[in-house]
Amino acid sequence: MSVFIQLFFIGLMTLMSVSVHAREMQLDASVLLTAMDAGGNDNFKSGKGLALQYSYYLKKWLAADIGLFVSDQTFTDTRRDVVGDYRVSIQSKSILLGIKPRHRFAAPYEVYARLGMQYWQTELEVEEYFNDSVPGGKTSATDTGAGYYASLGGAHYISERVVVQLELRHMTQRDVFEGESDNPFDLRINALSFGFGYRF
Repeated sequence: MSVFIQLFFIGLMTLMSVSVHAREMQLDASVLLTAMDAGGNDNFKSGKGLALQYSYYLKKWLAADIGLFVSDQTFTDTRRDVVGDYRVSIQSKSILLGIKPRHRFAAPYEVYARLGMQYWQTELEVEEYFNDSVPGGKTSATDTGAGYYASLGGAHYISERVVVQLELRHMTQRDVFEGESDNPFDLRINALSFGFGYRF
């Protein structure tokens, strides 16, 4: 099992164990359409991702928020240089820890935000193609670090316990491959997510 998933579930179980008397908790699951920007000349295609988040409400309007984000492998278009063709892909996982303020209207609608820190693991892969006489290949590298995330969303209550959510997210990973590359970069992930929440 991935270290990220283990850490997420350890944090989730710890939070649940200290919040057995909580008045409100919520578990959210979302599918994301992502756009990754690493700067430079690499233009990544849109990708997909999944997010799972658990909120423990400290007050009616404010929750502690822990989450797990996993992106699909996202590719650039194939490009050509002096030795052949290549393309780059990137994939990222993050553990999210922050706060979630909200405002619930009299009607079955709610607006909310999320703001916090993320601990990320990102893998960059380069796939090269040469010619028939020279085999191509893949090389990859992985880095970890800290960053932040922020989002703004709206929710519609189907019932008192089930909610449908639409959310705009922004995540920034700072100094990816710093100390390992001559060209470290900041990775920005913007996403539109659609999901469901269950309140208990």
